Amino acid sequence: MRTSPLVLCLLLGCSAGRGDEPIVPTADSGSTPETAVDTGAAEDAPGFSPDTTPKDDMDGDGYRIGEDCDDGNPAINPGAIEVPGDGVDNDCNGKIDEPLDGCDEGLALETKDATDLARALGLCATTTADAKGKDRKWGVISAKLATTDGKAAPLARQYGVQELWGPNVGPRAGKSLAVLSSGVARTPGQPGYVALPKGTDSTTNQSAPPAGWPKNTKGCPVTKMPYAYDSVVLELVIRTPTNAKAFSFEFDFYSSEYVEYVCQPYNDTFVALLDSKVGLDPARAGNVSFDAAGDPINVNSGFFEACLPDSWLGRSFTCPRGTKELEGTGFDAVGKTIVDPARNGATGWLRTKQAIVPGETVTLRFAIWNTGDHWLPSTVLLDRFEWSADPTSATVTERPK
Repeated sequence: MRTSPLVLCLLLGCSAGRGDEPIVPTADSGSTPETAVDTGAAEDAPGFSPDTTPKDDMDGDGYRIGEDCDDGNPAINPGAIEVPGDGVDNDCNGKIDEPLDGCDEGLALETKDATDLARALGLCATTTADAKGKDRKWGVISAKLATTDGKAAPLARQYGVQELWGPNVGPRAGKSLAVLSSGVARTPGQPGYVALPKGTDSTTNQSAPPAGWPKNTKGCPVTKMPYAYDSVVLELVIRTPTNAKAFSFEFDFYSSEYVEYVCQPYNDTFVALLDSKVGLDPARAGNVSFDAAGDPINVNSGFFEACLPDSWLGRSFTCPRGTKELEGTGFDAVGKTIVDPARNGATGWLRTKQAIVPGETVTLRFAIWNTGDHWLPSTVLLDRFEWSADPTSATVTERPK
């Protein structure tokens, strides 16, 4: 059980942290380049076969004449996604500008199927790794739930599909959203809910973190503990559409670390780790969701705006989004007291956009974990995954318009 540094400081007149770790910020600096796009190779084209020749694949997109409804345009084939409003049958299904079918209605809160969380995100299409010819389409090849080291499964109550998150936060698209938590992916009154500050079992899991992690906000100390505690990972292997140059998704990060553990080694983290042929900044260890300063999404982030105004260790939070988004979620903002100075908070909805190579197969891992110990969990909501035929020159996370 961690002891509040505020209580220790008041009682002992000292600077207190959790465990034996310092709370003194450490300096860090450096800049990161923009994302560069690898154009890929012909062998990566959907449906590519060594037997395919320019004679039977005039546009070089990997689909032969007879499989491709427009063999003069590499962005039109069975592996493409429909581009709304362009007046073209992009995916060769005989329809023009049809909307994507929804698939996130009626999903169970306590589902054990990771594919249901992909559906809640908005990823409805599925495919197989060995599909050939006109059957080689975009979609989810596999979905699984695991810990950060991939060796175990999280507790079932650490993930779920929600139609609402409290009374004031609903899906950004469709009928539901996916939830991952280092505590419980439940709100008060739902089966499996455990109240803060504990929020989970202290023996949930203790795993190796993803390669290159943990990290912290520049100027804040990094934990000495070599574990990701209470981790949960949604891993998706996806074949991307042949005409998609980028994807985006929205997320909302909640944490009970606010305000007493701002800029300390215990800052829980949400990451979206991407394996792609696109050039990614190695300094970010595969993560594509970060704030304007290039720092991970945690309680120190400049995006942390749904909370009660306060300051700690020289950092101020003005909380322009107020506390409405916290009500009824289990992360309700409580008044700070000498017994429990935690108040809880959230980022509000954010949108990450990331470049990809059209038609490639990517692995996307959404992960969240407790840093330093099992205490004071965090939760992330995930929704509105979308493809874009328009390129993006850099990885961007911002407020959705």
